[in-house]
Amino acid sequence: MTNAEEITQLENTCLKLLQGFISWIEANDEREIALMLDSAYDFKYQILKLEGSFLQKKYFTNAQELTNDQIILLIKQWKDTFSQLINSQADRISKDSFKIWFLTIAAYGIPSLTQQGDHLWSKLILGMGFCEKFSLKDIPFPYNKITKN
Repeated sequence: MTNAEEITQLENTCLKLLQGFISWIEANDEREIALMLDSAYDFKYQILKLEGSFLQKKYFTNAQELTNDQIILLIKQWKDTFSQLINSQADRISKDSFKIWFLTIAAYGIPSLTQQGDHLWSKLILGMGFCEKFSLKDIPFPYNKITKN
């Protein structure tokens, strides 16, 4: 179980990361956004191919079935993974593609971040026309209602 102080800390951390990432996406062109989305697609399907039932898989297949506690647990796990990834030798596109999923689940699971999640996906969708793999059907719930129109 997570206490209110931990939730507030997660919320503040994720808000700052969302704001910074949205600014980064706004500074990139549509082709660069497409590279991030295609890399995010690859990450998603690596998770889906893993043996066993994991929260990450459930998030990608049916996020609506996750409980609030499961969502917060997943956000905390991915925050830790993100912290390790940032300090790794992974390339920027890989880091950004993971950040897409991490910040999307944060915006979904922490109600005060929902608007930032909408804003993030309204910017990410601009790169869809240049994607080789990622498509509208890969946009996770609840942001899968966003269209390019």
